[in-house]
Amino acid sequence: MRPFASEPWRQGAKIVIGFDIGTTQTAVSFTYLYPGGLQSLHRVVQWPGQENDGGEAKIPSLVWYDSSGQACAFGAEARTPEVLDKAEDEEWRLAQHFKLHLHPASSTQNADELVLDPLPFGVTIEQIYADFMGYIFRQTEKYFKERIMEGETKWSSLEDSIELVVAHPNGWDIREQGVLRNATVDANIMPSLYVAQERVHFVSEAEAAVHFVLLHADFDNGLKVSDDFVVCDAGGSTVDTTLYSVDETEPLIRLKEKRASACVQAGAIFVNQAAKEHFARAFAGAGLGDEAASEFTSAAMESFEASAKRRFEDPAEDKIISVGGRKFTNAKLSVRRGSMTVAGAQLQQFFDPSVKRIIESVTAQIEGHAVKYILLVGGFGESPYLRQKLRDGPGSMNGIKVTIAEQPTSKAVADGAVIWFVRHAVTARATRYAFGTPIMIPTGHAQGERMGGRKVIDDFRGSYFGGAWKELVPRGQILDNSADIRSCTFFGDYGSETPDLGSITVEIYVFEGTRPPPAFILDRKDNIVPGFRLICEIEADLSGLSGTLARNHGPKGAYWTIEYSIALKFGGTELRASLVWIEKGVMRRGPASIIPVSQI
Repeated sequence: MRPFASEPWRQGAKIVIGFDIGTTQTAVSFTYLYPGGLQSLHRVVQWPGQENDGGEAKIPSLVWYDSSGQACAFGAEARTPEVLDKAEDEEWRLAQHFKLHLHPASSTQNADELVLDPLPFGVTIEQIYADFMGYIFRQTEKYFKERIMEGETKWSSLEDSIELVVAHPNGWDIREQGVLRNATVDANIMPSLYVAQERVHFVSEAEAAVHFVLLHADFDNGLKVSDDFVVCDAGGSTVDTTLYSVDETEPLIRLKEKRASACVQAGAIFVNQAAKEHFARAFAGAGLGDEAASEFTSAAMESFEASAKRRFEDPAEDKIISVGGRKFTNAKLSVRRGSMTVAGAQLQQFFDPSVKRIIESVTAQIEGHAVKYILLVGGFGESPYLRQKLRDGPGSMNGIKVTIAEQPTSKAVADGAVIWFVRHAVTARATRYAFGTPIMIPTGHAQGERMGGRKVIDDFRGSYFGGAWKELVPRGQILDNSADIRSCTFFGDYGSETPDLGSITVEIYVFEGTRPPPAFILDRKDNIVPGFRLICEIEADLSGLSGTLARNHGPKGAYWTIEYSIALKFGGTELRASLVWIEKGVMRRGPASIIPVSQI
């Protein structure tokens, strides 16, 4: 337990829980806040299957499913001999690396070929997240009740107001957040989607990590207003890189993003894949037989991950991998008495493709800015080889210092997610895409476009082309958390002065290209033009606008109109929306719901 703020908590009692569900490992942290108490972090360090490991704060991201699709074992328990025997006897199927199945296509397009582990038959990614999140939440509840004084009573009194913060890669957005939020409902963590929208929060892994670093690294005392620094969070599958600038130092450090954050598929799992392919080829080529080769490959990978991978720094130094036991010797494989010598140059080949992409990503974030520090965090960030390559590469430019936190940073994201919720040190963020909405434009205003074959829409006002792009905010725009971006004015036209206004749906698209967006989102066949992507729909009830109906006259005669716009907040870690209209000269607001594309 360590305080993350010097001042006592001055608000009502609250429990905040942070989830870091990684590709290979998962961690949970929480804080119990009460009036006058210290603002302290707790890590869940007691998990089934790890009782004798001395308080390990991470568990494997694993779920075993039986033939009926029921979850049977989770985390560290999934690797115990008893569970492995039962899984083999009863033909269970393992869900591992399941996070990769949720990654958006845009974040995987530049990665090397990565063979995804198939999901257990009949089990969806949504179910796996619900089952796994339910498991780690229940274990957190058990740990809280056992470790916090009067924990049973305190949990019972506060469980209906628990705030849950889920960290995710920079490249995830509304679709992935929707899956995670729904999972909390399916797992009975939250009683309803309405409650989940209020009490489930999302933060990027890089932003959570920077909050951790501000607490644990010693560099913050040297930061001055306008100083720039980069946080590189190198995890299991993704590596998130963000450029920050110091906006304030007193009374608290406040940061702003300087450009859109980057997310590349270059994490530790790619190193593991390269190593596994190498060992599999080596043992298969040694004539050991399929079953023995598979067992030796598994043993070699276990030893590689536990030791050689963590200690590799210099290609001139060979490393020893344990395989086959003391009685196994094979000169062809460079194995003597169960010790396999792997050349440093070979180990370098496992690392270099990922390291190269990481350096490219960091260099792109740094470009054009006088950066003082590169802060390296995450499980893969503890690799000595990666650290040295960053020092030799972007770190060598203009005296940039590559630094790490005082404590192991593999636990940075879960801790940082909790601190983020309480402290909110980042006050502005850069949009990763251009955001916009489809609109109709008068046919007479589109002479510059080739309109042959494009559908013409006739309404009360005249003739229009649909599907035109209206940009709301450009890519890379830096926005304060509180910044309100108003859409263009929408008109609802009706043939009666007493219409049933009902509800409306406004589509929000992103343009992912770097060139200027085309004039239309939809082509002549109403297909989405490449580069555009539907990200969500905004739904709002218009019944409150009946008092604003105004009579107009058009080519088809009289009609009645309401005017409204959608206010969007892009500056936070989640998109927020509200309905805005003017009534008798007064601006009014109403609720609007964001529907992820996965639910459309």
